[in-house]
Amino acid sequence: MITTLAGAVDLLRCPRCGTDFAVVDRTLRCAQRHVFDLARQGYANLTGAAQPAHADTAAMVTARADLLDSGRYAAVGDALVAALPTEVGELLDVGTGTGHYAAAVLDDRPGARALGLDVSVAACRRAARAHPRLAVVTADAWAALPVVDACVDVVLSVFSPRNAEEFARVLRPDGCVISVTPGYDHLAELRSAFGLLGVEDGKERRLSDGFRRVGLVAVEQRVIERRDPWTLEDAVRSIMMGPNAFHSEAESVRAAAARLSWPRPVTISCVITRWAR
Repeated sequence: MITTLAGAVDLLRCPRCGTDFAVVDRTLRCAQRHVFDLARQGYANLTGAAQPAHADTAAMVTARADLLDSGRYAAVGDALVAALPTEVGELLDVGTGTGHYAAAVLDDRPGARALGLDVSVAACRRAARAHPRLAVVTADAWAALPVVDACVDVVLSVFSPRNAEEFARVLRPDGCVISVTPGYDHLAELRSAFGLLGVEDGKERRLSDGFRRVGLVAVEQRVIERRDPWTLEDAVRSIMMGPNAFHSEAESVRAAAARLSWPRPVTISCVITRWAR
C-alpha cells in the first residue's frame, strides 16, 4: 500500500508550502522538511487538523460500502465509466469515499492511476484498500487541494463537494471534470417515507455557474434513472450512509422501516456531466 502512494507522489504537493513530496521511511516529506506520517493502511493524512464534524464516520462508510457492493448503484458506475474520455492517464477522485467509483474506472482503464481525496479518515482507511493503483490522502475538498498544478486528465466528483477553482487548477489543459449529482427524484420514496433531506432547488444551476466562472462548460450530460425493488436493509444503509445519519440512530431507522412492507420500489436518479474548457 505504501508502494501505491509512492507511485502517485508526483501528483502531490505539500499543503503547508506547496513543494514536492518524496516517500521516506513511511512518511511523506517535502523539500521544506514538512513531514506527514503514512498510516499502516497506506494513506497519508495531509489535513494537519482534527477531523471535522461533518466527516463520514466508520459506520457511515460501512453502510455505503455495503450498499454499493449490493449493486444498487451499478448503473451509475457504468454510466460514469462510459462518460470518460478515450485517454485517461491520471485521475483525481475528490470525495473518494470507499474508493468504489475510482476502482471502477481503474478496472476499465488498466493504464491509468488515481489519487483519491477524502476528509474522512474512516473513508481513507477503506479506500486505500480499494484498488492497487488508487493512492489515497486525507484532505479537505473545500480547501486548497494538496495536488500539483495541471497534473490530471480527469477529476471525478461523485455526490461530493465541487471546488471549481481547484478543479480547474489541477486539470491539464485538455482535461475534464466528471460530476455526478442527484436528480430531483433521487431516493424520492425514501425521502417521503422517512422525512429525509431533499435535493436543493437550483443546485444544478449553481453548479454550472461555478464551473463557468473558471472556464469550464458542460460538453456532455446524461440522466440515469432506475426504479428497482429495494429491501429493508438497502433502505437502512442508504439512510445511514449520508448526512441524515448525523440526525438518526440506525436502530430507530430500522424500527421505522420495519413498519413498512418490503421490498418496495426506490428511484435512483442522477445527472452525469462532463465539463471541459
